[in-house]
Amino acid sequence: MNFLNSLKIKLLIILAVIGPGIITAFADNDAGGVATYSVAAAKFGYNIHLTFIPITLILIISQEIGGRIAVVTGKGLADLIRERYGIRISLLIFFLLSLVNFAVILQDIGGLKAGLELFNINIFIFLPLILLGLLYFITRTSYAKIEKFFLLLTFFYIAYLFSAILAKPDWKLHFKSIIIPYEHINFNYLYTAIAVLGTTVTAWGQFFINSYVKDKKISIDKLKINQLEMYVGGFLTNAVSMLMMIAVISTLWINHIKINDAASAALAIKPFAGEFASALFGAGLIIAGFMGAAIVPLATAYAFSEFFGYEGSLDVDFNKSKLFYGIFFTQIIIGMFFTLLPQFQLFQFTILADFLNGLFLPVIFFFLYKIANNEELMGKYKNTKLQNILLISSGIIITIGALLGGLGHFLGI
Repeated sequence: MNFLNSLKIKLLIILAVIGPGIITAFADNDAGGVATYSVAAAKFGYNIHLTFIPITLILIISQEIGGRIAVVTGKGLADLIRERYGIRISLLIFFLLSLVNFAVILQDIGGLKAGLELFNINIFIFLPLILLGLLYFITRTSYAKIEKFFLLLTFFYIAYLFSAILAKPDWKLHFKSIIIPYEHINFNYLYTAIAVLGTTVTAWGQFFINSYVKDKKISIDKLKINQLEMYVGGFLTNAVSMLMMIAVISTLWINHIKINDAASAALAIKPFAGEFASALFGAGLIIAGFMGAAIVPLATAYAFSEFFGYEGSLDVDFNKSKLFYGIFFTQIIIGMFFTLLPQFQLFQFTILADFLNGLFLPVIFFFLYKIANNEELMGKYKNTKLQNILLISSGIIITIGALLGGLGHFLGI
């Protein structure tokens, strides 16, 4: 009985801590992510799997550092940047972050719209209803209930597992290509690889993970559980993104079919993997769009509140945190307005938006490095040498890859 009681207590502690790592990681697989993974897989086939290991490592490293900073300091990343580097730097970083985030919000609401259209659902009625329902839920519900809802949404990503299985892939070749290039690599590949990185290891995610952990009020004695969740979340989210790419490679790439967004991928899969696989891919797009439309605006609202010293928390009543919820609300309404315009073609810039997100990451990594190595703030929980090597190496590799890829893309190499 003592063993069972001890096990029960440990499980309750784990369940109490779980949330930020998994939710943030899975939200990286938003509608923009689904689009980028689909386009990249249709363009480069098995070669795109080479991004799996490095991107998984970068996601795990950066989210673990971000989560640890929040647990140890009790502050978000934006809070610490403002305190350490002043209001001018805060204004610059928030301006860049808000621009990148809004591009992602357009991707997510556009992905939700495209998913609804796949099932012949009236977007002019149901898209506003869904988004207004989301706004009401976020502004009127407690942090704990919101977190449970987000965790529930992550289970629906299993749709991509079944979609990949129904595509009847050559599993051996897919796993082999994670390590060994299938074909030669060019500059255009680097450009797309940085976009895949940018949609997985997002700039908004680095701020959201800090703020969300801070909002959850995880104590220092639960740090190891929090770190474990970051590792698991990082691996699972990239496993899901790989399943998306497997479904596309096994149907579209091998049949030389080009696409420009996730919705066309869902439709194009149908003749090769069947209507059910296509429906699952489309359903996954709706879930991804909805989750991204909820979380990315929250990341901007969190960052604004912290950068400029306003109260912002999901655990604070709407009347006491109107600015926080107002920023969240405004982003969604403006995003919905743009995506409902008939002339607005969302996925024309999806790869570019994610490339810019990837390009912005080394800047965020600089602040993670400086804060995580500050002994005054972090004490014995500051970065180890290995963590510093991995973080610095990631920043350097991303910068070189982005410069070469961007130049090659611009010159058409």
